Amino acid sequence: MKICVATSSQGGLQDSVSSNFGRCPSYTIVEIDGKNIKSTKAVQNPGFSAGSGAGIQAAQGVVDMGCNVVIAGAVGPNAFQVLSMARVDVRECAGITVQKAIEEYLQGVLQLSSGSGQGGGMGGHGQGRGSGHQFQ
Repeated sequence: MKICVATSSQGGLQDSVSSNFGRCPSYTIVEIDGKNIKSTKAVQNPGFSAGSGAGIQAAQGVVDMGCNVVIAGAVGPNAFQVLSMARVDVRECAGITVQKAIEEYLQGVLQLSSGSGQGGGMGGHGQGRGSGHQFQ
């Protein structure tokens, strides 16, 4: 199995999981054999410097590499659609090392992505229109 983890810097097991899939600088590709890490490889994100469509380019690159799983802090709706069509399992987490994310994935504790681009439990982006109830 091949797992693609969006990474915040140069990639590798000690790098942090990036909060953003489409515009992260790199991915760490981890090959798993059973419950063991067989190999790792850091690759540059093809969508990192794209003017538009970064998520779609990144998702297609991951599919082309033959990855079965994607782990990132958040995956936007366009990238999520590309990954879902290719039957890639998309999971969300951020702020931990790649190594820890792989361990948590193998333990079955990482949250499924909704494809909203907001990340698991990260809340909204301040785009509300003030229609909530005020309590006095």
